[in-house]
Order: sequence, then structure tokens, then C-alpha cells
Amino acid sequence: MIHQVRNGISSHAQFHRTVAVKPSTLKSSNRFTVQYRNATGSAVPGSLVEEDHLSKEFQFLPGGPLPTYYFQKSLPRLPIPKLNLTCQRYIEALRPLLTPEQLAKTEKYVDAFQKGAGIALHGELVLKDKGLQHTSYISEPWFEMYLKDRQPLPINTNPALVFVEDDDVMKNQPKPRRQLVRSTNLLVSALRFLKSLDNEILEPEVFHLSPGKTDTMSYRRVMNMMPTAFATYASYLYKAFPLDMSQYPSLFRTSRIPKPGIDQLLKGDKDVRHIAVMRNGNVYSVEVLDSDGNILPISVLMGSLEFILNDQTPPAKDPIGVMTTENRNKWADVREHLVTSSLRNQNSLAMIDTALFVLSLDEEELGEADPLRVTRQYLHSDGTNRWFDKSFNIIVTKDGWAGMNFEHAWGDGVAVMRFFNDIHKDSLVNKWSNEVTPKRALLNPIRLVFEIDEKGSKGISDASKRYKAQISELQISPFLLERFGKKACKSWGISPDSLMQLGFQVAYHRLTSKTVTTYESCSTSAFRHGRTEAIRPATALTKEVSMLLSKPDWENNKGQLKELIKKCSEKHGQLTKDAAMGQGFDRHLFAMKKIALTANAYLPDIFKDESYALINYNILSTSTLSSPAVRVGAFGPVVKDGLGIAYQIWDTGLGCIATTYKGRADGDAFAEECTKAFSDIECALTSK
Repeated sequence: MIHQVRNGISSHAQFHRTVAVKPSTLKSSNRFTVQYRNATGSAVPGSLVEEDHLSKEFQFLPGGPLPTYYFQKSLPRLPIPKLNLTCQRYIEALRPLLTPEQLAKTEKYVDAFQKGAGIALHGELVLKDKGLQHTSYISEPWFEMYLKDRQPLPINTNPALVFVEDDDVMKNQPKPRRQLVRSTNLLVSALRFLKSLDNEILEPEVFHLSPGKTDTMSYRRVMNMMPTAFATYASYLYKAFPLDMSQYPSLFRTSRIPKPGIDQLLKGDKDVRHIAVMRNGNVYSVEVLDSDGNILPISVLMGSLEFILNDQTPPAKDPIGVMTTENRNKWADVREHLVTSSLRNQNSLAMIDTALFVLSLDEEELGEADPLRVTRQYLHSDGTNRWFDKSFNIIVTKDGWAGMNFEHAWGDGVAVMRFFNDIHKDSLVNKWSNEVTPKRALLNPIRLVFEIDEKGSKGISDASKRYKAQISELQISPFLLERFGKKACKSWGISPDSLMQLGFQVAYHRLTSKTVTTYESCSTSAFRHGRTEAIRPATALTKEVSMLLSKPDWENNKGQLKELIKKCSEKHGQLTKDAAMGQGFDRHLFAMKKIALTANAYLPDIFKDESYALINYNILSTSTLSSPAVRVGAFGPVVKDGLGIAYQIWDTGLGCIATTYKGRADGDAFAEECTKAFSDIECALTSK
């Protein structure tokens, strides 16, 4: 039988696809002969391919009995903490940071707030929340907070994740094929994830407290029998905790559009079938799905990428991607000029904005696993081959290193890490393109053309100069200790995460003799439309340990330190539990301040107090990136004199990537001090 469909991208509309299927093989192998013909019916030269690509096994990730959003309806709503508890937690977090005089002053403001203006603001927040049954009280203001931020996205808000190397590609593929093979493998797996999500057969995200007991088919079968209105609560009985999946659709077809004052999140239609591929600052539109939404044959996808890699077009004279490194208002001005001055610019930008995602094919070779080079490549690069406004860029170097850089306004780490882990595993297990010969069955990818006039060219030039200055000031400092990790922590009876946070406190205190505001991100995705809450790891207990370990004779107090470290772990565990259950104080205060500002009412003294500014000036900004798929993770400092600390702890090792700005904080000294701090903590914990 013959089935004809019209190709999807408008500029390709004069071409048709002919799919010829042998009836005898339809049921057994779904093996199709695919050939593209032009409008006159003539075959496009070199377009004949034959692959088993329409089978469900190829088009989708392995699924289970539970639909993607099975638990969504029954997820609990994010609670609003009690006002008195928020005030208590706020004072407790400030205690190690303030002098007695500062603390006494702040306590008066907090007491007045709790007895006065706070009652009205809390009540208004609760009333507003009752009208938001489909979402959470923090969702809208948190989106707005990100979108109003005028800082450039790279380093300031966009994190980077680097995949563990694909040994088969790096060792067994000829060097000229490594980039092509790794890119194709990740592309196919990303499209399988997309299709599984769109068709709601992607497994629901569930945190299994005891995965050996609950991450099983029997658990899924039992859950499948539960009414969806109660499924989450039934899952709790198994100590398996379903997570919110409302952010997942924004992984694809999403772009942050610069606008004056506040940006806009643009989400493309479900019928989008192309990705944007960047190379040498040039941008290409590449079809990856057919008109029925099926993933195209592997050899076709590979052929499109090969075409781009072989394209002799010189590097872009005015690489427009650099504008996504710029201050948001400046980029908004230049973008508006580009759009209004040229229909071609408008169309080209629309192709990028609506693309499923961006694939960046870099010319750099990273060689051995030098964490400095690898981090710089994925955290910032020179900006010419990135589109930082896109939900994410998959980035593959010439020699097969791969990773991601993602925009943060649309969502948080839970969705990104699920995607990252799934496509890493899928691409390694299936090795989609390792033995495939690329063939071009489609029209060649379209190189998007931009008409850049003098104002546009100057904007790109100015952005490039500013960005080069920024990245030249960024210091990246890796720290690695392979002597102990999670297994040792378990034997000591302490939390691995608390150990990491305590080590950072000790290291910073030894360098500066200070305990400073520290932020640890915690997901509240156990609730419907939850975002994040802050854990405040700098406590009175960590300060006491830091001061003891900073004394020359600290080894005389190992027994006392051992007990204090265990108390630190217990305290950190409680703070983590509170945050994960929506019982922190940061988001509650943030939402009440937002209400006060929106009403143009008098701003209570608690928000004008220097202590509130202090608790929101995060010198140590920390986040864990523990995953077997992650080689390196990194993000920038959130304040100019601070540190951005992306850390991991493994069974027998631990480490972090610390980022700082030169002359404002010393990341190298911090990393060096971390080695001593963690070693001394180990010494205290192993003492008799």
C-alpha cells in the first residue's frame, strides 16, 4: 500500500513523502521503505532508506501500566506554613549570622509583624490560595521572579550538566564520527522521551524510599487499580511518593522571549516537528518527526546532522546566539528591532523559539576529563553557539563529550534530571547510531538566515565584549576527595548531605572567620505545582563545629566534635524534611511581601530590615547533583562575592565545582580548604 503525506515545514511544502510497505512484513517487523519525492513525483536523489522505525519499540521509551499524569489529580496542595512557625524559623536561620544587637532588633520587627501586619498578609495569602486549587501559592510569583530578572541568563541562572562519557563512542568510534554518533544517539533518545511524554506513556515520577520493595511491577499493578483521586495517598502506604509533573511539557517547544521589564515564556504547538541545530554560530532547522509525529529513521536523522557537520558555510559573522548572553532589556530592544526590520528575521527567530529544543554541535575538543575545560564549555562557552533562552541546549563537542545547559524560569531540577538520566541510559543501552550509515531522505536542513543591520551588529558586538569580560572574571575551582563517601556516612550514622554542607561551612569559616548566609535548594515537587524551598544549612550547631575546628588545638576535642557533628546531621535532616514538606520560611515570607507590594500597601519593617536583605544575599549557594549519569555539574554564584557550589557525594568519594568571581571570593582557596575540612571531619568521626 502507498501512503502519501505532506512534509511539515512550510518552506519544504513542495515535497511529498512516499512510504511503501511490504504487506508480508508489516506485522512482523514494521520495516518500511521510505522515499521522498518532489512535487512533480520525481524521487529525491539519495532519499531511499529502509529501517524498522515505526514500531512502538522504537518510537517510545519502555513504559508501564501507569499513565504519565496518573497521580497528578491526587497530589496534595502545597501547604502555607503557620505564621508563627515561619517567624520562628526565620529567627532561627538568622541566629548564627547576626550579632546579639542585630538579632534583638530583628526580633522586635518579627514580633511586631507576627502580631500585626503579618496576620493580614497571611490571611490574604490563604484566601488567595483557596482560589488556586489547580496550582500552588508560589507558582505564579516564582515564575514572575525569574522572568523579571534582568541579569544575563548564562552563569547567573542557567546551570550546566555534563554526561558521563559514552565509552563505546569515545574508544570504539573513529574520531571523525564521534560527534555525529553521540549527537544522533542523544537526539533519538530525546525524541523517544518527547513522544512518550506527549502520548502520556512516560512513567510517572515517583520517589521510592525503598526502591527494592516498591520500584516494581507489582507496585505499579496495585496502583493501577486505585481511583486516580486517591492514588497518591495509596502510594504513600508503600512509602513511595509521587512527584508533580506539571513542568515536564515545558521541557520541549519552550523559549524565554526577552521583553522590556519582564520576559515571556513561549510554548510552541504540539505539531512542531523540528529542532534547531547550531554550529559555528549558524542556526539550522532540522525536521526530526514526520507529519504523523513519528520519529524519522535513524539514518535520516544522522544524515541531517552529517550534512550540517560537513557544511562549508563560514562561521557566522554576527552570531545572533550571543544576544542570549546579554542583559534582558538590551536583548529585548535588539530583538524587537530585528523582528520589526525584517520578515526573514521574524521567521528565523520563530523557528528557533518553537523548536523542540536546541542541539549545539561545537567545534572544540575537550580531550581528557579536565573539569575546568569541561565546566567552561557547558556552563558558558563563548556564547556564539548557544541559545540560552531555550528550555535546554544539548551540547556535543567534536570529540564526543556531551551535556546540557538549561534555562530555569520554566522549571526546576526534578524534570531536567529525569530527562537527563533517561536519555543518558537509553542512548547507552541502545547505541542507536553506532553502526548506522547516515542517509539523507529529507531535504537538507535549512540554514536560517538573519538580516543584521548596523544596530543589530553593534548589539551583538557589545554583547560579545560584555560576555567575554564576564567569563574572564569567572573562577572555576574543582574539589575532589575519593577517600570516603556515602558508605562511610552510613557507618558513622550521619546524613551524607549534612556532611557536605557542614564541610562547606567549616571550609568557609576557616578562610574568613565568618558564618554566612547559605542556600541549599530543596524541591517541593511532592505537591501540585510545587517549585523549590530553601534549606538554610548554616545553623548555630554548624557554627559551633566550624569555630571548634578552626582552633589550633581542635584535635583535643574530637569526642565533643563527634557528638556535635551528629547533632548537625539531625538538625539538617529536620530542616530538609521541613523544606520538602513546604514548611520552610523563605517562600512564605516571599509571597507575603509580594502581596504587600502588589497592594501598594505600607511595607512592614520586617521586609525593610537589613536582616531580611542579609538572608536573601546568599554567599554560599549550593545544590546537589548526585546522579550516576552526571560527570560534572555547575552553576554560577548568585552574588558577586559569593560561591556557586554544585556538589556530589558517591559511595566512596565526594566533590564539588565551586564558581566565584576573581577578586571577590577565592574559589581555589575554598576548594583547597575543603580538602582539609572534610579530612578533619573524618578524623573526628573516626575517633574512639
